[in-house]
Amino acid sequence: MTIQSSIKKMTSQLKMVCCCALIMMSFLFQAVSAPGSEPLTQIQVPDSLSLGLAHLLDLADPENQPLFQPEKIKKLLAFVEGSKDPGALYFADPKLGSPSAYFDFDIRQRFDHMLKYAFNPNMPFHLTTPSSIRLSHWKPVPGLSGQMPVLWKIIDEREEPILVKGIEFVENTPDVFSGAYYRYHLYRTLILFKVNNRKVIISISKQKGKSDVGKKGYVLGSDDNWDYFYSGKPGLTKPGLGWVRSHMYDSYGINIYYEIDPYAPLLRCAAFKWVRAGWSKINVVKKHHIYNGIKRFAKSFKQIMEYPSLPSINTFGDAFSKINVMSANELKERLKIYLNILENRYGRDYRPPCAWSPQVFKDKSPWFQMSTEAMRSVLMVEYMKHAMGKSDTNVVVALLGLSK
Repeated sequence: MTIQSSIKKMTSQLKMVCCCALIMMSFLFQAVSAPGSEPLTQIQVPDSLSLGLAHLLDLADPENQPLFQPEKIKKLLAFVEGSKDPGALYFADPKLGSPSAYFDFDIRQRFDHMLKYAFNPNMPFHLTTPSSIRLSHWKPVPGLSGQMPVLWKIIDEREEPILVKGIEFVENTPDVFSGAYYRYHLYRTLILFKVNNRKVIISISKQKGKSDVGKKGYVLGSDDNWDYFYSGKPGLTKPGLGWVRSHMYDSYGINIYYEIDPYAPLLRCAAFKWVRAGWSKINVVKKHHIYNGIKRFAKSFKQIMEYPSLPSINTFGDAFSKINVMSANELKERLKIYLNILENRYGRDYRPPCAWSPQVFKDKSPWFQMSTEAMRSVLMVEYMKHAMGKSDTNVVVALLGLSK
């Protein structure tokens, strides 16, 4: 080995070590200095849940075709329904080196209402989770379940559990701390069944391969506004880590939506999540990152599900049909109106509250390089914000051409 090549190798190794140190310091810093946060006591869920968790995760694996056995998850459902320590961070056994977290929350809503909005074949799932997911669409697996059925119409007619399998494409919103957003595919299995006359739907996911490289994104204003900027450029937005090429290596999820009382509007929603992500195959995700991510999902989902004046599914369907038939050119014209709305909302010279962040409205090219699906999603989310009272009626009329 020549002196030059040795120096080059040592430089590369030093760069890797420095990068890893910066990443670890960055995530450690956010763990210590997250505003308003107190250290949570970490509690592992009971070992008796392992059988049920493993059984559900096996159902998401396309190489396995086991039958769903409800008796194997009795203890799991009992844990979900039981009380928890509000000052604790619960977690489960790691999966393939992926750390985990658990979080549950209640929604004062009827089960069938939740099914109609969150598990509707004609309504993208990301519309009920706008702070977590930018894009999502279902890809049926040939030879399995085909298209997702209209679940709320068949659950009362079927005694046996209903299983739906497919592949879901997902692109998430920018992470609040690192700014990274990722595109990936999930093997997804839905199980709809009844326990003691109470309805349950379980959504199980397993990531299909490594994600695309993480790209820089920014939360505009408060995360509650559901406004985001997607640069299309690889990297993180943390100072000194802009050049890092990160990936999500593995992720697994089990979301349980459990009817607490069939005669009252009350649901228990529980999420187990495992994630392994980082750079150069080094995982930098900690339990509290996953926990905060689940809470972020829960906040917008609960807000939408409990909103008392949410338009009917038919009203949403009419609005979405109008958006779906817009051509690429028409969508770009609507996007110009959308950018004017954002500029009025934040100011023409607005920079996100991150070090070295760009003026997001100065260069319009990232906005107009969005895919047709992404432009449609922007309009759909703006309609959801209008439905939730988060935006002015005149804004939606101008943006979508809808009647007041």
